[in-house]
Amino acid sequence: MYRVVLVDDDKLVTKFMEKMIPWEETGFEVIASFQDSLQAYDYLTKHHCDVLITDIGMPNMNGIEMMQKLKENKQGMQTNFSVVLSCHDEFYYAQQALKLEAYDYILKESMEEEQIIELLHKLKKTMDETDRTKSQQIKISKFLQKNNMSLKTKFIETILQETYMYNESWWKEQEELLGMDFSTQRYTVVLSFVDNYYLTINRYQSDTLLQFSINNIVEEVLKQYHPDIQIFYLQRKFIILFPIEGNNQSSLSKTTEQVLKEVHQKLNNYLKVSITTVIAENNQNRQDLVTVIKHLLNQEEQRFYYQSASIQRYQLIHYSQASIFEEYGRVVDSLKTHILNKEPQQITNYLKKEMERIQSQKYPPKMVKDWAMKLILDIKLNLHALVHFDDRMFQSLTSRDIQEVENMEELEATISQICQQFIEHVHTIEAVPKNEDVMKAQRYVRTHLHEKITLKDTADFLHLNPSYFSRVFKKETGESFIEYVTKLKMEKAKELLDTTTVTVEQLSADLGFDNKSYFLKTFKKYTSMSPKDYKFKRNISQS
Repeated sequence: MYRVVLVDDDKLVTKFMEKMIPWEETGFEVIASFQDSLQAYDYLTKHHCDVLITDIGMPNMNGIEMMQKLKENKQGMQTNFSVVLSCHDEFYYAQQALKLEAYDYILKESMEEEQIIELLHKLKKTMDETDRTKSQQIKISKFLQKNNMSLKTKFIETILQETYMYNESWWKEQEELLGMDFSTQRYTVVLSFVDNYYLTINRYQSDTLLQFSINNIVEEVLKQYHPDIQIFYLQRKFIILFPIEGNNQSSLSKTTEQVLKEVHQKLNNYLKVSITTVIAENNQNRQDLVTVIKHLLNQEEQRFYYQSASIQRYQLIHYSQASIFEEYGRVVDSLKTHILNKEPQQITNYLKKEMERIQSQKYPPKMVKDWAMKLILDIKLNLHALVHFDDRMFQSLTSRDIQEVENMEELEATISQICQQFIEHVHTIEAVPKNEDVMKAQRYVRTHLHEKITLKDTADFLHLNPSYFSRVFKKETGESFIEYVTKLKMEKAKELLDTTTVTVEQLSADLGFDNKSYFLKTFKKYTSMSPKDYKFKRNISQS
């Protein structure tokens, strides 16, 4: 539906228009009507409408003046089409309306219902065609933008190969395609990294969509300062080339940083995307440009010591030649003690000091990650010596999470998170019963959730008297055996409802219930809701 606003100081006219015209049948809806042109103007500067139908002769502000002010008000919500109503058949008013690109000019004295309906049919056809044209233009623009981004990416990848360095015809072709002058123009090279890349890409589903989103914001900011600033995308990062004009290096540096601060701010405000940026030295010629780009990309691992969302002046980091493992045993013992004592705040404080030490020493990033990997694995091995420690949940955690960290602060957060999980596991270990028969029973239940589990069957499995087993289980765990079985089965049911599309019938069968009705009764008693309500509530909370 196209949205219409009516403005006429004659209330009878607006009422006639609202009641007598079949707006919905013609593809329109009246969203507001006014007898006061000033009120109408205020509304139209804050709300979008597709069609404005307005009288000319009104007090305070006539229709022509209102249309003119709306056209001049770039911040206001502009109307796409205007239809002018008038008691005047003078050429002057019609001429003014046409200058403001009014769609039609109707004399009130000859205005009939059929005439307006016919006008609306014609107007809708015009608006539909306009929308189709805009849609096609947007598609073409996106296609060209995508190709342009691919072309720029290919350019960066190609100049990293020595074979094209002295190929003048290739450079000439690139200058024409990119609209750049590499032979005489000097550039400042800037390299920006997308922070928390894996979390960010999950929100955008694809790298292409993320690049498009970033490109639109960055280009909008850059064009305010210079029309020829270029952006080149590589995966997880992008390069910006700032044309250098003049010889005042201090002024150039301030301008570059000012632009980049705005880029950082806009990306964070509009996309919730954080970037870390490195500004390289100015280059004097094409050879310097390629050398600087290569050097920045080759030293990409320096980003490990940059703070997230920061803007850095590039300086080569000279990594420490000392071994990071000199006080390694002390670190393992300290963290293990804090974990066993269940002291999360002490872990946070201790890790902060260790990370500050590593930051000041500037060990090679790969060495630091290897140190972190070994640290977690050794703590896990120490904890594994504890009875009942189950390390299956940690088997893939360390290597994946630590290898993907981008900088020191993220590494600190990751190690801290893993240590907190170790603490939670220590809590679980302490809650495990010490009676061997009870542990065997719990293990039996966990591996037979798909079956009907009874107290007698489990006692028989353990070669125990059912009454004796029931008393021992209750004493060790604080809950009855049946309560324990029900709890595990209901938690499994919730897990399956969260992660699969299994039916209630299949769910009850998979968990060893004799019939669906008993499963439903048990589930509702445990969760205070039906499986259907549980799944609905879960979906609502995640949306």
